[in-house]
Amino acid sequence: MDEPDPEHTKPDISWQRANEARLRREAQQWAESQETTLFTEEWGRYYVAVTREGRRLVLWMLDAEVANTDWIQSAMDLREPLRLQSSYTQAMILSLLWQPAPNSVFLSGLGGGCLATTLHHHLTRSRFTCVEIAVPVVTAATRYFGFLPDERLSVKIADVRDFLDEDTAEYDLMLLDVFCDHGVSPEHATTPDFLTLCCSRLRDGGLLAMNLGNRDPAFAEVVSSLCDLFPTVYACRGRGSTTVFFGTGKRPLSPRQLQEASVELEQRHDFLFQLSPWVARLEQLQPPPSVHDVDRTASPNADLEGGC
Repeated sequence: MDEPDPEHTKPDISWQRANEARLRREAQQWAESQETTLFTEEWGRYYVAVTREGRRLVLWMLDAEVANTDWIQSAMDLREPLRLQSSYTQAMILSLLWQPAPNSVFLSGLGGGCLATTLHHHLTRSRFTCVEIAVPVVTAATRYFGFLPDERLSVKIADVRDFLDEDTAEYDLMLLDVFCDHGVSPEHATTPDFLTLCCSRLRDGGLLAMNLGNRDPAFAEVVSSLCDLFPTVYACRGRGSTTVFFGTGKRPLSPRQLQEASVELEQRHDFLFQLSPWVARLEQLQPPPSVHDVDRTASPNADLEGGC
């Protein structure tokens, strides 16, 4: 396995300490608040809301035309603001098995910014571009969830499709988590041509991770598109109602390599949860493991032929 540049993985400890202290201070004020509904703002047919549920903050995007919902956009533990709460965000950390030291990371679908904040905290040598279409979501993330843009972390207010149509940057890692209410992604963010567009923005050996609702009408089409675009595709079923897909031009990792890589990742970063349960949930879709016997001695970071 190719080793990442030690200088690029070496964290900025002093910055991390200051950042964690800031996040804890901000979380404490909401833990001490007597209010249960902290924020509401209308956005089109939706209401963006932040509520305090015991020791958690919860971000909602509520469809005004539907009576009720149980679909949470983001959640943050007020005692451990850097511990990812949603199962899919924990699963998305597995992207670092293939890209342990990305130079540039793209995230779309900000929510409370919990995934972006956590990656920004641990990957202190990486640069992050976040794209979110709803201004109230960005407001909620920065005001309540500790999301803080800086020289390494930028946020753009735009539709992801429009942004990528005009964007010329390339990324080592692209994380897609674009949802409205009820676990359905916007149709234009699941089409084959949109996924091809995302693929074209990856550097050689880059990785695309996509969170998709299990009941999304485009579910089967997305799986097919990813397998058409990438030589290597994995799926990781979450503990909720979504599945995270990983597509890359790198070789598949054997079960032993996956476990070894996850141990190395945990030694480098304290994510406050174990990666091994998520590694155990990984299912190799492309190439089918029953057909393609992964060479355990080959470098898993070597690029395969084909792909974008």
